[in-house]
Amino acid sequence: MSDKELDEILNQIRNHSENEGSSTDSLINGFDKNRGDEVDKNFDILEEPAPAIHETADSVNTDILGINEKPLVSEFDRPRDNFEDEPGGKKPNDKKKKIIILAVSAIVTIAIIVGVFFGILNKKDDKTEPEKTTVEATEVISEDEELGPINPLTGETGYSKAALSQRPVAVVVENEYSTESVRPQWGINEADILLEGESEFSTRLLLFWADYNSVPKQVGPARSARPPYIRFSQLFDCVFIHAGLSHTKGNYTGADTVFESENIDHINLLKYGEDGKYFGRDTSKTSTIEHTGYLNGENVEELIKNAGIETKLDINKFTALEFNKKAKALSETKANKISFIWSDIYSSGKCPKTGKFYYVEESKKYTTNDFDSEYGTADLEFENLIFLLDETEYIVKENYKNGQSETYCDYKLTGGSGKIMSQGTSIDINWSVEGGKLVIKDKDGKAVKLNPGKSYIGYGSENHGGKVTIEE
Repeated sequence: MSDKELDEILNQIRNHSENEGSSTDSLINGFDKNRGDEVDKNFDILEEPAPAIHETADSVNTDILGINEKPLVSEFDRPRDNFEDEPGGKKPNDKKKKIIILAVSAIVTIAIIVGVFFGILNKKDDKTEPEKTTVEATEVISEDEELGPINPLTGETGYSKAALSQRPVAVVVENEYSTESVRPQWGINEADILLEGESEFSTRLLLFWADYNSVPKQVGPARSARPPYIRFSQLFDCVFIHAGLSHTKGNYTGADTVFESENIDHINLLKYGEDGKYFGRDTSKTSTIEHTGYLNGENVEELIKNAGIETKLDINKFTALEFNKKAKALSETKANKISFIWSDIYSSGKCPKTGKFYYVEESKKYTTNDFDSEYGTADLEFENLIFLLDETEYIVKENYKNGQSETYCDYKLTGGSGKIMSQGTSIDINWSVEGGKLVIKDKDGKAVKLNPGKSYIGYGSENHGGKVTIEE
């Protein structure tokens, strides 16, 4: 190497330090702006071009589950720095040796700085799997100092500690108006929440239990799944239990497609025997086969386990309802007698039901005779009546039954208006779905607190004449 070449190297080192403030800052800025390129050709410090990261969210998830055999390669897992030796030439004298030593020392110092810098980046960026949030029971279910855990769906004390952080279950139950013999339905008065929404020229029920070990021995008649009920259940991260399901055809998207495309954890009871262990038949009220099926609630835990379904509650998918510690009036607006119309339009005229509810002063709860029949009374009592009006669409599936068509009511889950009644009083509300959770606010935009106890949810149509009326 000639004296002129060595002088050029030293001048470049000196100028680099003076212009940039420090070689450390300069190199870090250079690497940060263009990590895969040659940072400074003058020092022959080269970085191997970083391989692109091609993993998707799905591949990361499958890797977490242990089914992705190909290891993920992080951008900073590959060798990156290549320090090339000085090209061969004439043997330098002592002065030149000192200069070379200084130059080499500068290069080594820079190399150490670069190494430390990339060591920091490795620690920061070498995370090929998403972080998992640990869910504590106290984040979802609060406790009373004396009475223990509180049921997250009712706000009532005395909840089982064994159910902390467990997913609820939602069971589809019959409410066919043309078949009065299905009433009173089995287990209907024991659910934490009862939702009633429009289906095909009638309504259908969805019964919720926060603790799947508290489901009664007989629940039913168990009926088939419909998309609106599936999606509403997921606002509470429920395991969805049903007997049969609707199928996609033409313009209609059935439950079969929703289960698959939205990755819903569900159990179809028709896939099990009818011996009563998980699913059975009760012909004491009717011999029509579709109105006789029931879920054996005593074996739900075993049923879920055998189905291989995760039971740990995901707080990110669960609507944590807010409750008052003690029941109190919602407002000064009296609400002793309520009627509810799901819609005023349907394939053959109107949804045939108007719900009727009455406030009982002695019990401080609401009741209804809608589910009573000659076989007995339903003995229903609700602390809260919640009426939600949503956008709906009526979709006709052609050539369904013996060449006839079927009209389904599809809820969009877009939110809307509604009312809540409790303690003989009423408030107007607006509701929405945000981040997969149900949000209920009063007209002033404040979060609504329910009173402790069971709730009835009437799920109707905002754009097709659904209406809640208070009758004095």
